[in-house]
Formats: sequence, C-alpha cells, structure tokens
Amino acid sequence: MSNLMELIKALFPGLQNQKTLDEAYLAQSSDVYDLERRMRGIDSATRKNA
Repeated sequence: MSNLMELIKALFPGLQNQKTLDEAYLAQSSDVYDLERRMRGIDSATRKNA
C-alpha cells in the first residue's frame, strides 16, 4: 500500500494534504476573532465529511 502512495506522490508533486492547507488558511487570519471563525469553519466542514 505504501508503494501506491509513493507513486501517487511522485505523479503529483504539488499535491498537498488537507492538514497543510488548513494550517496555511489559519495562518492568514488577521486577528484572534478571524482565527476562531476559521477554526469553527474547518471543524464544521470536517464533521460534515466524516
């Protein structure tokens, strides 16, 4: 199974995992209130997809 994942990563080198994308999104927040709003949005989206 890990060989398959390595192959996929090799084919798509720019592909980032969701955690990395979420962290970059949170890092762009302008203040604490914006950060909390973004965190709630990610949390609710994660719960919907689970």
